[in-house]
Amino acid sequence: MSVYSPDVPKRRTLLPPDQRRQQLLQAATWVFARKGYRRAGISDIIARAGVARGTFYLYFTSKEQVFLAIVEDFHQRISQAITTTSEPPAQPTIDPEALLRASFRRWLGFFADNRDAAKVILKEASSIDRRFEQGFAGLRRSAVDFFAARYRGFQQLGFVRQSIRPVLMAHLLIGMFDELLNAFVLTDPDADLDALAAQLADF
Repeated sequence: MSVYSPDVPKRRTLLPPDQRRQQLLQAATWVFARKGYRRAGISDIIARAGVARGTFYLYFTSKEQVFLAIVEDFHQRISQAITTTSEPPAQPTIDPEALLRASFRRWLGFFADNRDAAKVILKEASSIDRRFEQGFAGLRRSAVDFFAARYRGFQQLGFVRQSIRPVLMAHLLIGMFDELLNAFVLTDPDADLDALAAQLADF
């Protein structure tokens, strides 16, 4: 049975180079998320994108290169999400549970919006090639730094325990998120993110 949906474009359209590259990245991400890196081939990617093989090679030299580009693109998206996420407000009167719930909801929403890329990165990137492993390690470092800073901010507001080291809590949160994402978000497009965020905040 084919993994391709009927909405794959039948006609090839002219696109600016940036848009064409992004189209190929999206097609590769879709394919890798469903077939896995090792089983997927360039033929699968160009079939999904609806382009000729020569078009693929204008932008990427190999399956490995397009996979590395997916890792780098996802890293940039997370870095941007971290940069644009506001720090905890200075008002000590705000409801701490509501603040935690909103923070968890934003992150769950990010991974739900990037579900295919998250499947590829979390399940395969660290075990395929040293270059991919390095990219994955970079994602981890960024996430640890973010969650440690976030927890430190909550400590300053008196919302959470002062006795726990922020970097320790950051690693705990990342491990918890990995399990929750795999169990609820990445496998279920209809996951109730609001309810899940509320449960996390309550916990």
